[in-house]
Amino acid sequence: MSDEIKNYLANHPAPQSIDVLITDANGILRGKQFPGDQLESLCKKGANLPISLMFGDVRGSTPSALLVPPLVGDPDINYKMIEGSLRPVPWTKVPTAQLFLRATDKDGSNLASDPLTVLENVIKRLNDDGMFPTIALEGEFYLLDPSKSPPEPLQPKNGWPSFEGPQVYALEPLRDVQGFLNGVKKVAKAQSIPLTSILCEYGDSQFEMNLDHSSQVTTHARDFMLLKHAIKNIAEANGQLASFMALPLSSEGGSGCHIHVSLQDKAGNNIFGKDEGKLLDAIGGLMETMSDSLAACAPYANSYKRYRKEGWSPNSCNWGRNHRLVSLRIPISGEKDKRVEHRIAGADVNPYLLCAAVLAGIHHGVKNRIDPGPESMEGQEPEQGIELPTRWREALKAFSRSKFFTDYFGEEFMEIYCRAKFAEEENFHMEVSDRDHGWCLRTV
Repeated sequence: MSDEIKNYLANHPAPQSIDVLITDANGILRGKQFPGDQLESLCKKGANLPISLMFGDVRGSTPSALLVPPLVGDPDINYKMIEGSLRPVPWTKVPTAQLFLRATDKDGSNLASDPLTVLENVIKRLNDDGMFPTIALEGEFYLLDPSKSPPEPLQPKNGWPSFEGPQVYALEPLRDVQGFLNGVKKVAKAQSIPLTSILCEYGDSQFEMNLDHSSQVTTHARDFMLLKHAIKNIAEANGQLASFMALPLSSEGGSGCHIHVSLQDKAGNNIFGKDEGKLLDAIGGLMETMSDSLAACAPYANSYKRYRKEGWSPNSCNWGRNHRLVSLRIPISGEKDKRVEHRIAGADVNPYLLCAAVLAGIHHGVKNRIDPGPESMEGQEPEQGIELPTRWREALKAFSRSKFFTDYFGEEFMEIYCRAKFAEEENFHMEVSDRDHGWCLRTV
């Protein structure tokens, strides 16, 4: 029996059920439930499951365009346990454990097309050049009333009138959902998720969750997935619907995922704090690769509805200090915490791919001394940089043709991911929606 299992059983009842979780390329958790007596076997041997779990579309469907050699017949592969991922599941009625699995190849090595492997390979390139990233993720979400169709913002339970306006950073909306918040904090503590705060965001019943900064990048990205999973389950237990859609309500603001990044040297010193020129180089790299990266930061059709001409979601490449209308922001900070905040991705993003795309851009910028161009000055209208490809097919074309991301992410990942996403985009485009009927059924 491994030390991880021994430590788990010393602090928690023996599980009656085990949830195995796999983060697919979309950033959706897939998995399977096993009996509790299989804990040791799962930790040691993992589970054999279809390879298509990694690359299905948002509906869990496997596009036929994906099932070409070497994926014909949708073969099983071995998904092995990620060490350190064994956690209790506090919201279940019987003792339940959960653990994360990752995809492996026939020879037992990590599958090259798994987004976790993609991220690890990017981090290695940074480490090989004496750069060690520290990140912090922020994600926004809505609490909705699931009894309404389509869902509507959650109303106060006590019968009081709802607030007018976004009430950003207000405390009263937090008190309206205090039971939900208490549940999230309890789960975060039980699962060792480094949650620092939850605040009221800019939309009606929209909130933001913040994770503490960490130099363990892959673990931090997994914690982001864990927290999303917990929030959705705690909301359901409270009769609420938590959604991380990029734009669940056309009348409200979008939900983003911001990532703060700094680099340390081998001695633990902040490279950006010691030499701001390196920070500007990093921003230059992010600027140069941003258009090509959008398909990795915005995985669905709905993701692109967040990019509006007016609002807090940037739709062009620009940067500035202490400026929330730019895509790359340098927050107020000192030498030890000097960092860049990347503000492009939606809350629906796969955090492994977001981290990989951002860190690849930073590595490219620092290595090649990329000029970021003019700064958007504090208190002034932001510089109008190169517009991002804010339509799904255009973003996919840019990503699929990118020599830069083929180099950093690998040909195998790029081929499978882009094939799957182009198929999903085509299927969505062919759907006839209620908007087609509302705009055209009787009119034309």
